[in-house]
Amino acid sequence: MNRMISLRLPMLFLILLLSLSSLFAQDAAQVLRVRVGFTTLKNSTTLTDAQRAEVERLAATAREANGAAHYGEALKYLYHGIAVMRGVEWTALAELSSSLTLKLDRAVVGPSSKVEVKLGQLFPLDQKLDQKLAVNIALLPAMGDEPVKLLATAGPVDGDLTTPLTSEVIIPKVADGSYRISVSLRNVAAEAAAAAPVTKSANIRIEDGLAEKVAAAKERVLKTTTTLQTKNSKALLAVLPTAEYEVSLFDLANAGEISPGRTDFDGALKEANGELDALSKFEDPLAARRGDFLKAYRSDVDRTLQPYRIFVPASYDGTKPYPLIVALHGMGGDESSYFDLYGRGAFKVEAERRGYIVACPKGRQPTSMYLGTAQKDVLDVLAEVGRAYRVDPDRIYLTGHSMGGYGTWSVAMAHPELFAAIAPISGGGNPSGLTKIAQIPELVVHGDNDKTVSVEESRRMVAAAKSAGVELKYIEIPGGDHNGAALRTFGDVFDWFDAHKKPPAAVPK
Repeated sequence: MNRMISLRLPMLFLILLLSLSSLFAQDAAQVLRVRVGFTTLKNSTTLTDAQRAEVERLAATAREANGAAHYGEALKYLYHGIAVMRGVEWTALAELSSSLTLKLDRAVVGPSSKVEVKLGQLFPLDQKLDQKLAVNIALLPAMGDEPVKLLATAGPVDGDLTTPLTSEVIIPKVADGSYRISVSLRNVAAEAAAAAPVTKSANIRIEDGLAEKVAAAKERVLKTTTTLQTKNSKALLAVLPTAEYEVSLFDLANAGEISPGRTDFDGALKEANGELDALSKFEDPLAARRGDFLKAYRSDVDRTLQPYRIFVPASYDGTKPYPLIVALHGMGGDESSYFDLYGRGAFKVEAERRGYIVACPKGRQPTSMYLGTAQKDVLDVLAEVGRAYRVDPDRIYLTGHSMGGYGTWSVAMAHPELFAAIAPISGGGNPSGLTKIAQIPELVVHGDNDKTVSVEESRRMVAAAKSAGVELKYIEIPGGDHNGAALRTFGDVFDWFDAHKKPPAAVPK
């Protein structure tokens, strides 16, 4: 099952790297996301000398604030810099607009449900807004700005929302589907009434009866768990987390951890109930599946359910070991990115043709850099795949794009015994660590026109790899941008892995 509806690749960074968290709290990860978008825009925009000087000043001020853990201040300077690069005057209203954040207490509801809407600010404003604002809260379609229904009005309020504005609205009876709740602020002064309002919106899924279907599926999960525990069926208990995770998507969306607009809840429940049907008969519902589908496991770090996507080629029958590729997504992505966002599944098409199993971990938070617990997730996915399928231990490979390129190098350096070859794409790392993986052949890919991660990041790693005596192939794509470098070289990645396996272990004398 593919639980996420695909986004087109060119939209990935526009949507994910410049997005703000729906929560009011700021942290270093949120600043990192915005800073990556800031850097991409700076490298892609023609600026005057005065604009560039101002952008550099704001970037330096943001770095200083971030270093002091003043994350809201760092965000303010970064958004000010983005306004400068876009030629937008940094007025009090523009500053307020960039600071706004909208939180719903629930994101998946049925008609007639009550939803708490909370509008606040990510940072205090430097400029005082000397005007009163009228507030409208409306239900909008997922695409388009024509309101479905006005839900509430408030105000007039002043321009300081450091104490959030909270309102409770009732969801109207509408057709099941994806919508947005939009809060607009308009100057109440007559001379400014015609000006465009400042707006902030949040995605919401409205579906009649969904909560009841989820509750019934949760009850089935509990009963199935008890049944399998009574029979001490450890193998099937290891399969159960996949169904549990599919049922949990409802709660994850309400908690703001996944997007309700990109999640197929009915499809997930159908998958989960089918899997529970098989488990209740003491059958493994995933053993015979081929192609691309979702799996999950329960992490022994914190007992959370962690998803991953897997591709199993049609030729796999368990009679011989198969090569395995672990593919790490970029910043802002998740376990679905490698299969959905690059050429509409180009990587798994190549895996089918060549006969590879591919596993794509989530890696916890979208800015984890595959460090700490996120690195443990990569290792856990390796273990899970090894438990469920016959994997050739001499043909386990690691690749990744962008943040996943950084993760490819860092995970390999932390666990060099695992991998027969690696292929970091549009990433970077710590050159001093390359001596730890001198025995692992490396294919490195980068575009020389990358506006997001400078090609110098890979060039530094390549130079250090050569000094360390690493078997190396470097593909630098003339004119290549950040995203295109991955899709254009998938064939090269598989060629590299086809040509390398772990050498036989030395026999002690």
